[in-house]
Amino acid sequence: MLVATFVALAGLASKHEHHPDSRWPVFVDGGTLPRCTDEYAGSGPCDGGLTNNLMNLTTVSVDTAHREGALCLDGSPPGYYLQMGPAGTTQWLIYLKGGAWCKSEEECAARAKSSLGSTDSAPKTLAFSGLMDSDPSVNPDFAHYNRVILWYCDGASFAGDRDDPVVHAPTNQTLWFRGLSVLRTTLNQLCALHGLADATDVILSGGSAGGLAALLHADKVREWLKTAGAPLKRYRAVPNSGFFLMHDTADGEPVWPEAYKATFELHQANNGVNGACVAALKGDHWKCFLANYSYAYSSTPMFLLNSALDKWQMGHIWAGDTACVGSDFANCTAAEVADLNGYASDFLTDLRRPAKQQQPGEGGFITSCLEHVAAQGGGFGQFSIDGVLERDALSKWWHADEQAEPMWWLPCSLSATAPHPCNPTCGDGAHYRAP
Repeated sequence: MLVATFVALAGLASKHEHHPDSRWPVFVDGGTLPRCTDEYAGSGPCDGGLTNNLMNLTTVSVDTAHREGALCLDGSPPGYYLQMGPAGTTQWLIYLKGGAWCKSEEECAARAKSSLGSTDSAPKTLAFSGLMDSDPSVNPDFAHYNRVILWYCDGASFAGDRDDPVVHAPTNQTLWFRGLSVLRTTLNQLCALHGLADATDVILSGGSAGGLAALLHADKVREWLKTAGAPLKRYRAVPNSGFFLMHDTADGEPVWPEAYKATFELHQANNGVNGACVAALKGDHWKCFLANYSYAYSSTPMFLLNSALDKWQMGHIWAGDTACVGSDFANCTAAEVADLNGYASDFLTDLRRPAKQQQPGEGGFITSCLEHVAAQGGGFGQFSIDGVLERDALSKWWHADEQAEPMWWLPCSLSATAPHPCNPTCGDGAHYRAP
């Protein structure tokens, strides 16, 4: 296990020498739901092998959704997938579904016509493996917990708080930007109908955009649960592939920071991000929608599950060295390896900046595997660092005292000479799927 030092919080990660390649897209629009990926496992045709994990969709009533202003992009009510543990269980794992963002009316209008912006077209059943699996042999710590997946239908990591809807004139669609109310109202229903108000032990997690949501909302959710009367003894957050860098593309363009800022402003997410961050960053509130800032200002103990060479970030934030990335690091030049090790170094620099990273109760498992949200799939019991599986590292942290020394498992660097991958447990690429 490796533990590293930290420096004061800064902004944009540094840039390295790069070799641009325009074949990679730089931002994902709302719209078509990707099929049969780790992120969407259990959805529609992706159910194979996860039958025992299937959860049924429950939606908030239309009356409640409208009364609370808790509406998906298209105005449909929010929904969730719940599997209760044994009778009397007061341990919960709340998982926020992911699926990128929409930063413009046009993108959000397209997204609203898909399951990424509506529960009307959401799958009737859903299943994830990994830390959400119901099989104790796969998920020994959390299989018996009450486990719930909150459907993601707002396009801004459950952060939007725009009072009035927007009519997108070209398609005559009414769009709602109400992610924060979606989150709060769904949790209220879980408290009222399913016993979340009796919770003693809670993990707030989520994957991809849902992982970012766990970073953004961890403090809020804790306070909401306390207000609901939950007798919390242990409350922590486990963001999965949610630490997206504030980083230029390989050709030096600030595409990702600009996209984040546009998303924040369109959804009017000022109330939907960490309050301590908003208070500190006067005039720059949009930065609180970024992983590094939201992590820095959160008071909730966290264990980050991520790759420093996250596959989604490679394709959309870095957007370069595509031959190397496309071969799962098998066919790379020395310059490409240097580029990617530079990005991983920037990732670790961003992670280490806030003092929080070395505070008691913090931790994380950061690999060099080319993956995205693998902890909700097979990577949870496959990836290993210093002989410790990701699953077992999370277990050690979860069962430790909240004042325990920080627990960090950090990545190796790609080799300049073949074979370039440095962690053999990442596999041969057969389990990697485009997010």
